[in-house]
Amino acid sequence: MKLFFKSPALTGLFHFSLCLLLAGCDLGASRVNSKPVVQVNERYLTAKDFADQLARRLKNFDALSAKDPNNVKRAKEDVIRVFILQALTEDYAKQNQISVDDTELEKEINAFRSSYPDDLSFRRVLAEESLSMSDWKEELRKTLLSRKVFKKFSEKVQPPTSDEVRKYYDDNKTLYKRKEQVYLRQIILDELSKAQSVREELRRKDFVEMAKKYSVAPEAKNGGLVGWVEKGSVDIFDKAFQLPVGGMSQVLESSYGFHIFKVERKTGPGFAPIDEVKEEISQALIGKKEQAEFAAWLDKQIRASRVLRDNELLAAISVETRGP
Repeated sequence: MKLFFKSPALTGLFHFSLCLLLAGCDLGASRVNSKPVVQVNERYLTAKDFADQLARRLKNFDALSAKDPNNVKRAKEDVIRVFILQALTEDYAKQNQISVDDTELEKEINAFRSSYPDDLSFRRVLAEESLSMSDWKEELRKTLLSRKVFKKFSEKVQPPTSDEVRKYYDDNKTLYKRKEQVYLRQIILDELSKAQSVREELRRKDFVEMAKKYSVAPEAKNGGLVGWVEKGSVDIFDKAFQLPVGGMSQVLESSYGFHIFKVERKTGPGFAPIDEVKEEISQALIGKKEQAEFAAWLDKQIRASRVLRDNELLAAISVETRGP
């Protein structure tokens, strides 16, 4: 018996359908649709909901890739993993009186809508994902709830000590290796004649003031300050490495216009000093601690929960593709 879970999410050059292959099965389609494929305590994911979510995960694949056993297997495991995590999160939130009220939800909805030119464009995106407004709101509420629960674990994390920062820096020093750098200011003009005239005036006038007055680049308001530039990052900037500290280039042309550089500082290749990257390291260490805290919580929750999956039913759900 072959039961199809048709999903409008799988559209494009091909029309896709998710099909459930149950050899010798005499169950009705509606009964199979409502059968749990995964259960976490009292929460469960039905075959129909599983198929819908699987469809959304495969919708951007072409017909051949959507049927690839490895892709299907990964997509199935992703759906299961997300469901288990969400179920455990909701149970924890309920036990600890953590919730998302309508005001919080509406604020987030308005933030999403504001990124689209109009409500029609917003709803078109939902339609492409085969999501109703109510389903999307529910998914958004779950996302906000997950953030709140994760924040609880983040609050337990202590900032890294200076010793921890130093150890991370020493153990991962290659991450902070850098090439030769120059500290630059520049003036960009849109015409060669203007650039040549400004270059001549710079013999007698201050570079910062001239940049503010004439440069068409965004950094003009800051006196043409580009800051530290690493060798090899931008072709036109590489010409500045030939200048001495305090040196000023002739007019140089690029696709952006006509440049005049001034080199204020130079540094050779080496490693960024720890003081320069300690904030970046602190954030990395905090992130690792948060993940460790969350992983420990998740492991504890799984051990304390009843997690069941119908592997036979999961294996029976396969993908078929059909031409238009």
